[in-house]
Amino acid sequence: MTEKDKAPNPEDVIEMDDSFSPQFVQEVNRVKSQIKSLIENNTTLRFFKPLTSNLGDVTAILRISFNNMMSKMEEKEKQSLVKELIKLVHHVAEKNTQDKVFIAASYERVVDELLRYANQKEVISTTLCVEGLIMTSDFRMCSRIDQEKWKFIKECIPKIDYKGIRTIIRYILESQLRRLPYQLSPEKVNELRRVEDVLLKIVDRDLNLMPPLITLSEVMRGTPKQAHMFPRLTEKLANLSSHFRPIADLTHVCGRPFIYPIPFHPAFHPPTSYWEDFGMNAQSPYTQSHHMLPYRPQHKAASCLYTFYMILRQPLGKDSLNPTNRNKTKSHWEPLLSVMIVEAMAETEALPEGKQIPRYQWDNITNLVMYGMSHLLVNPKNFFHYLKGLINQCKYTRARDEVMWIVFQVVSSLHKMIKIEDAVQEIVDLYNELFDGEFSWHGASDHPARMARFLAAASTWMLLEKDLKHRPTML
Repeated sequence: MTEKDKAPNPEDVIEMDDSFSPQFVQEVNRVKSQIKSLIENNTTLRFFKPLTSNLGDVTAILRISFNNMMSKMEEKEKQSLVKELIKLVHHVAEKNTQDKVFIAASYERVVDELLRYANQKEVISTTLCVEGLIMTSDFRMCSRIDQEKWKFIKECIPKIDYKGIRTIIRYILESQLRRLPYQLSPEKVNELRRVEDVLLKIVDRDLNLMPPLITLSEVMRGTPKQAHMFPRLTEKLANLSSHFRPIADLTHVCGRPFIYPIPFHPAFHPPTSYWEDFGMNAQSPYTQSHHMLPYRPQHKAASCLYTFYMILRQPLGKDSLNPTNRNKTKSHWEPLLSVMIVEAMAETEALPEGKQIPRYQWDNITNLVMYGMSHLLVNPKNFFHYLKGLINQCKYTRARDEVMWIVFQVVSSLHKMIKIEDAVQEIVDLYNELFDGEFSWHGASDHPARMARFLAAASTWMLLEKDLKHRPTML
């Protein structure tokens, strides 16, 4: 053998990495060279390749050598070696010529035999073996899908924990199915039935291989268009998405935080998991939203006002809030808070005569307004302008004392933080809209809440007169 034959092909040599020893890199390159020599320099195989694709048992010696080498490696080195073998198979398969189709299938078959033998001898884990088998398949459909291999993968699924299952479904959906051509013949679709069976088994709720939250998140995040070529899989994924209704998702939609804490408030910034620090002595009672709700693209869309609106309606959990990203949410606060106030006024109008106005919803709105203005998320002038316009259209007046109470809280508490003088005219217009015409008030000194809110308007003008040089015209 000449020196040229001994030197490894540059395509087979992996790059040096500081995290791996030179000996490891040398062993990986040697394995890749042995695989190439077994397949491409086999005279008998080259002679019979037009007639058969059966390699026989020519990999026996290589399997034993590979197994001995893997048994001396650390887990990180095993993972790196498997990745290099996957790259080797893909590199050959990408040379899409008629002459290379058989060679690429042979590379895949040899690497699969090495991985399955190492798993059989318990040198590598079932998870690592299945990951390698999945990634060596040619989903460009230049060669046939190995039915026996995917049957083996399906049998291994129950032996893998949910973290491994999560990685596997990512590999299939995001890495492999995306490589499928958009047009497939019925014969090629039939070849992929085994792959479809594996996916159906993973997402089957009766088997409970993964927590439903993780299953739905991975499906909604990673499902490519090519997955819809398979009717059974499409129906299964659609049913999974449409019927998934955990408590957290219901809370997000209907705004009932007494069932579950609010995870998607725009000011919610959770640095840690809720259940890790939950308790009376918790230092950071925050919750990571992705631990509670499935992945939905609209949660991240700045234009999704309905989601933002439903979040703001939740009346509890304000003690777990941090300042938010102002650039993303600032423009939406004024109209949304105005709509919430008018909705609360509409509910008040529907109450029976003499029925007290519930405090909790108005307290929630007041807290939101104060929070938004104190963090400069709400512009007072724009907010009062929006609110006045909505009240002008709806003509709700029964809860006007509650509205003026909100105005009073802003004027009395935030005059040093915001430029309230810029919004005086809007406050006057809002007052004139609420108290248009004659009105009467009935109450007594033993109703302190009603009395305080009735005096909110007068107290507001007293504060404005004190802070401003010119008293605003009220009527």
